Amino acid sequence: MLVLVTGAAGRIGAHLVRALVRRGHRVRAFVLPNDPRAPLIAGPGVDFSDGRLEDRAAVERAVTGVDAVYHLGAALTSRGNTDEEFFEFNLRGTFNLLMAVRERAPGCQSFAYASSDAVYWSGGRGPARYLPVDESHPRMPGTVYGASKLGAEELCLTFWRGFGIPVTILRFTATADVNEILDPNGTFGPLLYLRAAIRALTPETSAGVVRLVPASATPSAEQLESLRILKALDDGTDKLLVQQDVDGRPTIHQRTDARDVGEGIVPVLDRPEAVGEAFNIGGPAPFSSEEFVSYVAERTGLPIVRARLPTARAPWYVSSAKARGLLGYEPKRTIFDMLDEALTLASATEDGPRA
Repeated sequence: MLVLVTGAAGRIGAHLVRALVRRGHRVRAFVLPNDPRAPLIAGPGVDFSDGRLEDRAAVERAVTGVDAVYHLGAALTSRGNTDEEFFEFNLRGTFNLLMAVRERAPGCQSFAYASSDAVYWSGGRGPARYLPVDESHPRMPGTVYGASKLGAEELCLTFWRGFGIPVTILRFTATADVNEILDPNGTFGPLLYLRAAIRALTPETSAGVVRLVPASATPSAEQLESLRILKALDDGTDKLLVQQDVDGRPTIHQRTDARDVGEGIVPVLDRPEAVGEAFNIGGPAPFSSEEFVSYVAERTGLPIVRARLPTARAPWYVSSAKARGLLGYEPKRTIFDMLDEALTLASATEDGPRA
C-alpha cells in the first residue's frame, strides 16, 4: 500500500513512517522544503514530496495515486505558531488535502486526521467536565488552535459524508520524544524547571523557548502574579519546580511517548470499522507534578521548590479505552520509563540536564 504521511519528519510522523515501512508499506513523505529532519526518515521504502499544505499544487502532487493518508502536518502551539497560522495551515491546509484526495486519489482506502485533545479544552485554567476525558466529552475549544482542530475535524467528516473519503479522527494528547522530556527550552521545560517556567511567563523572552505569554500580548493579572511568585524563588541556581494550584494541590498531567503513538496508529489502515469514528490517543496513565519532579530530583540531586500558582492548570487526562478496543492501541512507555531513558541519555553528556 502506498501511504502518504504529511508532517512525516515531525515528532510523531517520523515514528509512523518507520512503523509503516516495517509493516511492508511504501511511504510518500510530505515534508517542508529543506526540512533538516528529513534525513532521519530517509531509506528504502520512503520517497519524498516537498511542499507546504497551503500550496495546492504541491499537495496535489503528493496525493496523486496514494492508497491511504495520515495527515499529521499542522501548526502547533509547541512550535510557537500564531493564531493566523493555525487558521491557515490547520484549516486551509486540511481543506487543500481533502480536495486533492477527492480529485487525485479516488482509490484512497483510509484518511487518518491527527486532531488534538485541545478540541475538548475550554482554555485557561478551565477544568474538564469530567475525567478521564473520553470521546463523548463536549468539544468546546477555548483557543484558536483548538478551534482550528475542531474545524478541520468537521471538514474531514463532511468529506466522508459528502464524498466518501474514509476518514478517521485521531485526537492526540501531549506527546513527546524522549530527548524532549528534560529539555529546559522545550515544550515541557516549564513543567519541570523553575527558570523555564519564569521564561514561559515573560513576554520579552528571546525567541526559541516555550512561552505562555506571546511577545505581542499583555500578561494577565494571574500571569503577572505567577511570575512574581516564581521570581521570588529564583536565587540564580538550577532548581526543579512542582507547580501547585492555589490550594496546594499538584497539577495532574498526561504524556504520551511519540513511539507509542507512531506505532499504535498504524492499525487504522486495517480497521474499516474505524471510518467515521474519533479516538483519543493518550499515554498509559496520568501523573502528578509532585511525582514527576520528585523522580527527576532523586536521580539528579537538583533541589525542588514548590509554588502555588494562580495559572496552574486544572487536572487533565484522557481515556484511550475506545482506541484500545477498536484499534488495539496499547501505549507501553510510562512517563517514568521515558524519564529513565532521558536521564540515561543526559548522563552521557558532561553536565546532564540543567535549567
